[in-house]
Amino acid sequence: MNNQIKTPRYEVEAGINGCLLIRDTHNSDLTSLTKHALGFLEQQSANQNLKRTLIVSDIDGNEVVCEMFYANIRQVIKNNLVNRVIFIGSELYSQSKLFDIQDKAFFRTTRDFLASEELSTFHNEAILLKISPKFHPRRIQSHLQQLAHDTVLEINFDAMFHNIDYFRSKLNPTTKLMCMVKASAYGSGSVEVAQAMQHYGVNYLGVAFVNEGVELRQAGIQLPIIVLDPMDSALHHLFRYHLEPEICSFHFLHIMIKEAQRHGLVDYPIHIKFDTGMHRAGFEAEDIPQLLAILNNQQAVRVVSAFSHLAAADEPNPEMDAFTMQQIRLFKQNADSLQVGLGYSFLKHILNTAGIERFSDYQFDMVRLGIGLWGVNCVNEQKLRNVCSLSTRIMQLKTVKAGDTVGYNRRGKITHETEIALLPLGYADGMDRRLGNGVGSVFYNGTRVPIVGNICMDLLMIDVTGLNAEVGDEVVVFNDEYRLSDMASLLLTIPYEVLTSISPRVRRVYFRE
Repeated sequence: MNNQIKTPRYEVEAGINGCLLIRDTHNSDLTSLTKHALGFLEQQSANQNLKRTLIVSDIDGNEVVCEMFYANIRQVIKNNLVNRVIFIGSELYSQSKLFDIQDKAFFRTTRDFLASEELSTFHNEAILLKISPKFHPRRIQSHLQQLAHDTVLEINFDAMFHNIDYFRSKLNPTTKLMCMVKASAYGSGSVEVAQAMQHYGVNYLGVAFVNEGVELRQAGIQLPIIVLDPMDSALHHLFRYHLEPEICSFHFLHIMIKEAQRHGLVDYPIHIKFDTGMHRAGFEAEDIPQLLAILNNQQAVRVVSAFSHLAAADEPNPEMDAFTMQQIRLFKQNADSLQVGLGYSFLKHILNTAGIERFSDYQFDMVRLGIGLWGVNCVNEQKLRNVCSLSTRIMQLKTVKAGDTVGYNRRGKITHETEIALLPLGYADGMDRRLGNGVGSVFYNGTRVPIVGNICMDLLMIDVTGLNAEVGDEVVVFNDEYRLSDMASLLLTIPYEVLTSISPRVRRVYFRE
């Protein structure tokens, strides 16, 4: 079966009852437990103010190795690096008196642990699993996961950090970096990605709606957060959680000032958006006198940035590039006029992902990095790393005879005896129905295999004839080798749509190598 872990790493995902589940797959029990895994546990627990729990099993080794392991655990306990320890294995059970911590429990076997009442006691904890293979770490993990689903979207934070560094290499040291985490961080999970961004030292986060910003604040995110599409009805939440609104119309500006005054606020940060040719939202050049008259006649709000949005920076051709340069020139004129009229300076930004890559001379004071975080770009994509991988596992195999059909409306016509594998992945998980009937494919052990018949709401079928497939084997939809961009191109859309279409019921697993 193709279910072995290829790279030692730390996996993070949502656990039961508000817990965070961390699995350490490193092989070196002694070094990784003390030097790496517990440090990672401390970092993750601090992000969400969670208690720290260690679940550890017996390890393979001689008497000296085991004694060293016990000593390491005792030192971890002595240094208060964990609040609770659960021990699994007869060797640890026999050494129970060695470990001086009040909140502890011992079990001889994995079965004993899973049959106990201990599972019901986990609440708001960061749980580190350090379990050797013979104690069935996947079984333990499945009991502690919030979502037990074989379809998984993996997010590689090391790859994301690599991509940030790539785009930073094109910026001046003083240029600030805003990372976009709207739409649940393009489907990857806004809280988890925002925590990674905060840890990695970005300057700003961007969301679409106030509720997205509230979620980040409640999760402990302290970075400045700009809300690109604030609504009148959510201003009380915006003020309460100190979120910074985009202002793109006189209507909203008047409401914003009135509400800020009603709350007794002074110099509340706002971001002025200019329409430089995209014609989606924003003030025009002729609006600047009226804009200045309003802003200079109040003290409730203060402009902290002015920005615009490029319409065609990701289409490298002379006509589009000329339009982009026209937008940049108009933005500079508008922002400079606003700054002179206000009598104070503020941040200026117009470059998106493609703009950072292709027009870095016009980075101004800040840039906004979006889809590039995920390794997607209009040029030089080979210099970026893929961040997201979507995979699932075979849940059933069936032999279908020639002349029969597979799936709804009998669209999957079988011309020769075929082995069909059933996957727990459907259009409700984000698998577009247009990929059915052989249009799309997935990958089994590196072999491209076609999708058979119509994609169902929760399931799809693939042809694995002659591949010796087994139930439980992994099937890849996209990963580092099979690019997300290729799937988007097949659907005549963009990677943004593919990523943001992945359903919340698909497990998200975050890892560092």
